[in-house]
Amino acid sequence: MIPDEAHSDHPGFGSLGPNYVANLVDLIGDSTCKDSNGQTYWQDTAIFITWDDWGGFYDHVKPPAVYRGETVNNQPVCPPAKAPNGWGCGYVYGFRVPLLVVSAYTPAGYISGICQNGSCQNNKFPFQHDFGSILRFTEINFGLGFIDQSGNNAYADRNARDNQQGNVPLSEFFPGPYRGFTSILPTNSQYDTNYFLNYYGITGTQPQGPDGDAMD
Repeated sequence: MIPDEAHSDHPGFGSLGPNYVANLVDLIGDSTCKDSNGQTYWQDTAIFITWDDWGGFYDHVKPPAVYRGETVNNQPVCPPAKAPNGWGCGYVYGFRVPLLVVSAYTPAGYISGICQNGSCQNNKFPFQHDFGSILRFTEINFGLGFIDQSGNNAYADRNARDNQQGNVPLSEFFPGPYRGFTSILPTNSQYDTNYFLNYYGITGTQPQGPDGDAMD
């Protein structure tokens, strides 16, 4: 789901983003609806919360310089005039963005590749994740193939940094065991589900995409 601009966490548009996300998570976690297997949404749903850019904040970790594009004789091909150093050609990375994983099988407070005893494992496999990790996790979970059946290496699911050595990307977040759901928002929150459902009527505004236009 993509939020409206007012709830998108973009600077200058208030601070309703966390409340918006918390409401969505609470709706899933507190739901009593059951699927054909008799499971509630909380019992069989994985929620991935992330952002589409790093917000301009400082990041001390340099994006990895990778190249995934056309090859000739197993060597990368990129027009020198376009990108002499390989950037902007094929598959490249930008600065890091946060990722929150919420599920009944994700331990509370778990941090991927946590730093301890002076060593940071999050710079090593399998603790490196990217947007392709979410796509590949979904493909494997639902028994789907790669979205690109041709084997072109420019696609995110094939190039997910934790998609190697038989590892299921993001699987480290689901060791279990099952745990119940605890609501995030207090029951008396003024920014409850009804507030967001009636937001435009209350504020008299029109929906805008997260980038400030109605095209998203």
